[in-house]
Amino acid sequence: MKGDKDSHRLAAGADRAAQPAENAHPRLRTGPIHWLLFNSTCVAALVSLMWLAPVIPLPGLLRGAAFLISALLIPLALVLVPALLLRPIPHKKPPKLAIVALIVAIVAAVVLAAITRQAGNERALQERDRWTEAVVIEVENRKTDNCTLRTRDGRKISPQLSEGDSCEADWVEPGDKLRVLYDPKGAAGPVEDVDGELEPDSYRGAVGGLAVLIIAAGTLGCTRLNRRGNE
Repeated sequence: MKGDKDSHRLAAGADRAAQPAENAHPRLRTGPIHWLLFNSTCVAALVSLMWLAPVIPLPGLLRGAAFLISALLIPLALVLVPALLLRPIPHKKPPKLAIVALIVAIVAAVVLAAITRQAGNERALQERDRWTEAVVIEVENRKTDNCTLRTRDGRKISPQLSEGDSCEADWVEPGDKLRVLYDPKGAAGPVEDVDGELEPDSYRGAVGGLAVLIIAAGTLGCTRLNRRGNE
């Protein structure tokens, strides 16, 4: 009798030891629809923040926070959220397809943030544009040149004129006069004489294409990671 009890105890212990290790750390049950919604939400938040920040416009501090969230935190979330929720199982390497897809998603998200920001700036200038003959009061000669401008009545134009918008340290110096289009609320950066009209709607194709790419690549990467963990 005693031998039978010992045998039962040993068998029970062996059964517990044989249970999959992942049962001790249950993985979140997710499917393609969940990851599709997650990636779609991230893209919608990114585009909304980068577009609305200059168009509304948001206060300076909030614009900075919106840029940080859209250009850094949301792209990182596209990778970190599935990495944390779909905890890797020992002795199983993540599939290469999933890694490549997530890298594509994060790079495309950064590019989308930059393009949407430019489109939002142009929309803000289009709605609140004001021309002035500005005076250059300072030129920052760095990796990216920036010019500090002021209007005829002495008001400082914010933000600074960037190198991409005709601030070239080799050609511009304090005291020079530039005809610029600027946003009196300081949400969109000034630009020198615009060739033709501002066309923020011309960015729709790029924004839409990148959004679809992020959602597709992110969903594929997350789904592949989830499938690998369930094998």
